Amino acid sequence: MKKKIYNSKVSYIQEKSPKAFQTVEKNYYPRTRKATQISQITSTTKSRRRRRRPSQSQKLSLKLLSLPWRKWIIEWIGITLLFGGSSLMAVGAWLSVKLISDPNAMVLFNQILPQWTQFYISGNKSLKTLEQIKSNIKEEGFSSGKTFSLPNKTTDSSSDLLVPVMKQIESRASLPCETPCREVVELRVYQSVLSVNQREGSKPYFRLVNKLPLEGPAESFVIESTIESASALLGSNQPLPITTVRQFQGKVPASGVWFTVSGQRLQNNKAIPYGQIINYNPTRNYLSSMLEWKSAAGQAPIWQEMTGGEDPELVIEQTVGLDPDFDIYWIQPRKFILNPIELEKISLDETPIGDAYYRDALGLARNGLWSPAFPLIEPLRKNFINKSKWSKKAQAQFDLIKFHANITEAQAIASWASPSQKVLAGLIDGRWQQSLDVFENNLSSNYDIAKLLQNDTGRLRKRVDATIKVNREEMNAIAWGTLIVASQKGRKRAMSWLNKQPSTSKQAKEKIEKLLDQLDAAFAKEENIYKNQIQR
Repeated sequence: MKKKIYNSKVSYIQEKSPKAFQTVEKNYYPRTRKATQISQITSTTKSRRRRRRPSQSQKLSLKLLSLPWRKWIIEWIGITLLFGGSSLMAVGAWLSVKLISDPNAMVLFNQILPQWTQFYISGNKSLKTLEQIKSNIKEEGFSSGKTFSLPNKTTDSSSDLLVPVMKQIESRASLPCETPCREVVELRVYQSVLSVNQREGSKPYFRLVNKLPLEGPAESFVIESTIESASALLGSNQPLPITTVRQFQGKVPASGVWFTVSGQRLQNNKAIPYGQIINYNPTRNYLSSMLEWKSAAGQAPIWQEMTGGEDPELVIEQTVGLDPDFDIYWIQPRKFILNPIELEKISLDETPIGDAYYRDALGLARNGLWSPAFPLIEPLRKNFINKSKWSKKAQAQFDLIKFHANITEAQAIASWASPSQKVLAGLIDGRWQQSLDVFENNLSSNYDIAKLLQNDTGRLRKRVDATIKVNREEMNAIAWGTLIVASQKGRKRAMSWLNKQPSTSKQAKEKIEKLLDQLDAAFAKEENIYKNQIQR
């Protein structure tokens, strides 16, 4: 059957194409010697091709190309290029709009570029020399104060500038200032930039990058620091003028450039300085007010090493009389890009250590008993089992207590001209027994001591109450509490207060009554002297 089919195909091919028939027909003829040679050559060539195997790198590349995630890589490369191109177009569009709406943005863009790629900018009206800046301020109706150099973080050209803007005000007796009296209303930061008009050795050009309006603290805030002033509540809420700008020198925190702007207010013939602490962040060209301050002691703020940290602390003295009082601020981080730091006051209100002795120490220190507080807190730090729980805040409170304790102790052991001053220094330091000895052994000075107690505005009484709260059996402190009440409200009220004190023995009450007799005698003697003077 197959042979018949084949014969029919051959006859068909022969009719249509005789040459093709001859070619097909040759395949069925037996091989000749020449055909055998050609077959051997062909097989030899194929064997050689089989011996040429691919190298390892070629196999690896072929394997990688054949992996299933090849398509995934190609797709992600395409997506990345697409988004990259879109982002580039968006940035270009934003930059174009920014330059159209704010031509000065070109100056900022130029400062961001590396120095070797920066280009000169011509025809920009925002670029001015220092003389032109002062002239423009004068045209605005103000005057410029002393300029300060600021670090330039963008270029190696001239330093940036801080220019105070001032206006003339009327002088007042309560607000001393130089003549003519001028008030600082604004601080302006000018950045040094390159300009096509600038030649080597020529005057530098600047552009305005930041400004900070200034306003002094309220008058009531300033004069309330005079604790013993009867008119402390008469101050208004009107802001006091800022008249001076000063840059801190010496050891200051490394975070930026620090300034204080200040003025003075006369109260009871005493000058009370006030103002603000200003910080400049050169990385962001940002100027910010860190805090308002005043000093009842009449001293300007200083930077001083207090806690042993990397940066010094800001110290503002508020001391009135012999009662030391220092506000201490340390630098703390915060989440704010333009100025990531703040000044935080070291406070005794928080209790970072949950120990009873630590709480007692803070209670005494809050009421001015620094020396009695220090022996309570010092052993805790030395014997603290878990050192990691002794936080930085606890260490800062420890340093604050130690700093004040050194001052009160030095005052207590100093030589004083009068027994009343000796008693005052001892009471401020919590030296109850020594102060009683001075009172008992100096009868001639008893009236001065009695008047000291009578004029107490609460700083001595609060020390007595704090001591009794920690130690109810401190009879010497109870004795001074009784004398204070007697000098201000009479003996009857004093005995009523004494009887309310627990753990007071009969022997202690008898001793306190003798002290009251001594106090009454001092008042009576002075009253007789006064009556005799009137009769004369």
